[in-house]
Amino acid sequence: MNDIIQYLRELSPATMVIRLVLAMLAGGLIGMQRERHGRAAGFRTHIIVCIGSTMAAMTGIFMTQTMGFDSDPMRLGAQVLSGIGFLGVGTILVTGHLHVKGLTTAAGLWTIAAVGLAIGAGFYEAALVCVLILAVVMTFLGNFGSRRIKMDVYLEVTGSRNINSVIKTIEETGYLIDNIEVHPAKSGTYGNIGLSIVVGIPKDSKDEEVIDSIANVENVVLVVRCD
Repeated sequence: MNDIIQYLRELSPATMVIRLVLAMLAGGLIGMQRERHGRAAGFRTHIIVCIGSTMAAMTGIFMTQTMGFDSDPMRLGAQVLSGIGFLGVGTILVTGHLHVKGLTTAAGLWTIAAVGLAIGAGFYEAALVCVLILAVVMTFLGNFGSRRIKMDVYLEVTGSRNINSVIKTIEETGYLIDNIEVHPAKSGTYGNIGLSIVVGIPKDSKDEEVIDSIANVENVVLVVRCD
């Protein structure tokens, strides 16, 4: 067993492929969870970040071990962790009510980049444990310690000019909009705009009351809870 692990830590054509595939699986696992929640950085983004980080780590090792460069093999990796912050900023949104959204996705991108570096360096054990913990945190601890739960809702608005007023009115009723996706109306009604939103509601709220409350907002013509 130790011989197998030692072999996997060596940089060779076979282990290069293994590391990239493992990075794809690790990034895909976390990205799938973000994709299901409608986040801007989803399945493909997390995979790309993870395999890119793995490639950077392997390149650093290759330059020192194979080509004989006298440099720190993790120097490229350090630049990845710094640069990934700019990608994370692109997933963060500050709404008109100063609600900051997207921090979890940004933090996940930074962490999955570190996982990719660990895989690229051959530190498989830590990478595996880290990605499993990250998956558990993102999947099961979203509402831990919170007084609110999240509900996925699809609604249709009469015209794109009314989107901002509808969102503002929904938030004024005491609900928090955690994510917004705009797309063509599923009903096919001309002029309607479809919105897929994630609504933060008090834990003791009844689903029917939430749906009715949103349906009563001016310019909202259809509201459906998404499972």
